[in-house]
Amino acid sequence: MKKFIFLPFVLFFFSLPHFVYAADTLVFDSTDKYLGACQLTNKSEWELVKDVQVTTFQVWYNWNQGETTLPVKVYKDGQPFAEFTATRGNCDPYQQQWCNADFSLNKLLPKGKYTTEIENSRQCLKPGGTGAIRLYENDEKTIKEEPSVKEIATLKPVQETYAPITSCSCKQTTTIIVAAAASAFTSFLVSLFLKKK
Repeated sequence: MKKFIFLPFVLFFFSLPHFVYAADTLVFDSTDKYLGACQLTNKSEWELVKDVQVTTFQVWYNWNQGETTLPVKVYKDGQPFAEFTATRGNCDPYQQQWCNADFSLNKLLPKGKYTTEIENSRQCLKPGGTGAIRLYENDEKTIKEEPSVKEIATLKPVQETYAPITSCSCKQTTTIIVAAAASAFTSFLVSLFLKKK
């Protein structure tokens, strides 16, 4: 019976690499993975030194209670480039008001100087730096055909969420869900075993 109860843990650890490495890869962070205290801003200036095929566009934002969407405007070399509404994503486990604002962009961002603007000064600003913008690309490079700039405004918000700034590029939510499922399954098996006695 001990081998049978141990089985869910083995399955959990063998399934983990699939979930951890299936996540999109962080390819640009305007704050160089800054993990300190944030000042607040409504504007970010950043530069891409090469073209980046972006799947997810992310802003690190201090959300008001009940707030779930964030309008974002992007300018490239001073000209309007994109306008969209990002949705509230994963939050800092210790400061629940600090969460990602995610948008599924699926577009090539050419190299150049960019400015991002939001309505309120609630974006994380690295002291002496700029606001926190992160760009992700798919590990498998399977990105749909690029939409035109005009189509970007009509794209749907991202359905998946991504973890806040950490030293790990994995999807922590998926890992937690898998761990919870393994724990629930183990509890179920233990209760069955105890009922038989």
